[in-house]
Amino acid sequence: MIPSFAIDEKVRAYIRKSGQDFRLCTSPDGPVLLPLGTTDPKPSDLKILIGSNILYVSKLQAKYIKKVDWTMVERFLSSSGELST
Repeated sequence: MIPSFAIDEKVRAYIRKSGQDFRLCTSPDGPVLLPLGTTDPKPSDLKILIGSNILYVSKLQAKYIKKVDWTMVERFLSSSGELST
């Protein structure tokens, strides 16, 4: 499956700067971008290389998203207390 969605440059920069692999998955509040360790990739995930890191995208999410945007990062940051509201 070839991804048919865009990835915001701010998200790409965040992933590169973090030095971690991430997974885009489902949550009750909508799609969320989580660092690996918080979640594990599934064999069915799409793998997208961003710099030297991998973005795993849930096959379920890939069907419905048009763009991986900063709100998906904010959902994780706000739930982990890393983002001030």
